Amino acid sequence: MNAEQGSNVTSDQIAAAVRELRGYMVQTLGEFVQRRSLPGQETPAAEYLEQALADLGLSSERIMLRTEELKNLPLFSPPCCPDGGRYNVLARHEPATGAGKAVLFNGHLDVVPTGPHELWSEGPFEGKEHEGWVYGRGSGDMKAGLVCALAAFKALRNLGVQPAGAVGFNGVLEEENTGNGTLATVSALQSAISAAKLSAFDAVVIPEPTHERMMRSQLGVFWMFVDVVGRPAHAAYMTTGVNPVETGLRIVDALKALEAEWNLPENRHPAYREHDHPINFNLGQIHAGDWNSSVPSVCTLGMRIACYPDMSIEQAKEIVEGRVRAVADALTDSDVQVTVRYEGFHAPGCEYDLEVPAMRALAQAHLAATGEMPGHNAATATTDARHFRLMMDVPVTCYGPKARNVHGFDECVSVDSMINVATTLALFMQQWCGLEPSSQA
Repeated sequence: MNAEQGSNVTSDQIAAAVRELRGYMVQTLGEFVQRRSLPGQETPAAEYLEQALADLGLSSERIMLRTEELKNLPLFSPPCCPDGGRYNVLARHEPATGAGKAVLFNGHLDVVPTGPHELWSEGPFEGKEHEGWVYGRGSGDMKAGLVCALAAFKALRNLGVQPAGAVGFNGVLEEENTGNGTLATVSALQSAISAAKLSAFDAVVIPEPTHERMMRSQLGVFWMFVDVVGRPAHAAYMTTGVNPVETGLRIVDALKALEAEWNLPENRHPAYREHDHPINFNLGQIHAGDWNSSVPSVCTLGMRIACYPDMSIEQAKEIVEGRVRAVADALTDSDVQVTVRYEGFHAPGCEYDLEVPAMRALAQAHLAATGEMPGHNAATATTDARHFRLMMDVPVTCYGPKARNVHGFDECVSVDSMINVATTLALFMQQWCGLEPSSQA
């Protein structure tokens, strides 16, 4: 096949080639889900991705997570897990001609805890398909998205063509609690580009489960812990003690009042005017006490706080800490101590330009795959897209399949939607990167 023949591959042929990979996608995702990758334990999933990339003829490099090398970077978040020899997996397809533009598909390997396994219809790491949905923790968020990117590339290869521009596949750690995994890759890319060892990517697509919509903004997010020390006592004489749980609940009430203020229509960021409740302060953890007949000595609250893209994390922390201090200052017992500390996300919000050529090409690819233009999504969460927008100023968005019960019981992802997304990504590579004869044809 010559270059001209490669350029004659049609959209219909690409769509058909993706559909033929339905079994590949279901099997690959099921096996991927079975590689448990809870925070700090992502290596089985990283090893699986390395093999999946090798099966496509792509060699990978490991980008080690080294907190000491990242801690002074602007988007660094206080870590939740030790480095422990963990690593990102980065593979790069290099074209024969280099005539096309480059794209990076970036996705995270880590998944959130499952809760009690018995509350799932099946085990959370079974990875089985039922009635067109693949179930399991991480199926939607976001191993399916990575599989879509692999399938898109494989479909082109099966047609005897490949992208004429560089294509990267990056599986990262710690998206669910710090973002330091993608930060490590961005730092490594910047160093390689500065040393002229590597050319830059011209666009980044993160196939998060966006319900086939393109993300145009995301909120800022940080994690905070509030430790309240009270005065323990025997329950029979509880009036001589001070229960820190009660103070902790007052703090939660005060922060919920602030959440309500930020959600008022007149206070919403323009990108979130249509959201009824974009700002969420979540009490994700509460730990207190060790004996039913004792007044607890310590109560610890673990909270996730959100803020709008036009507010810095430092500003948001100052406001939130002020509300916590107000509760502490109103206490009448001097024995009670309230302290605030930070671990996990320190993630500023940002907006994304969907009118740049790369994003318009992605939208047109979705139109060709589905028959309609993609909707836009103002995300009420944070994603790793911020690193590329704020540190590299490269066109980026999140765009991925339909999923249900993300972070909940019976998380699952639509196989039909995976086919739509994989088709879109293949058509995007055709338009953005161009096609050339496959080196493996």
